[in-house]
Amino acid sequence: MTQVYNDREGTKSMNVWTSKMLARSLAGHDKGSLYVVLEENPDAGSYLLSDGKHRTLNHPKRKNAKHVQLITHLPDSTLARMQEITLDAHVRKILKEYSASA
Repeated sequence: MTQVYNDREGTKSMNVWTSKMLARSLAGHDKGSLYVVLEENPDAGSYLLSDGKHRTLNHPKRKNAKHVQLITHLPDSTLARMQEITLDAHVRKILKEYSASA
């Protein structure tokens, strides 16, 4: 889910991604990779995923739902950070912290 905010002049818009899940790839060349779930598309049975490095917020990966394992039980600190994702660096930091704690 994205929300668009405009600055004072109304010239720029910034996407704020709100997510509460991480996902691990189960199939494909990226098998085992960890991603932040940006958006869920239940009609198509897919997710938009970002790792902040190869798959950025501007160019997320669309992955079939049956090819990912969702991680929904996350520490409160991780959930708080996920509510403020605006940059690829935020995504990388979340994934790094989760990998270190797991």
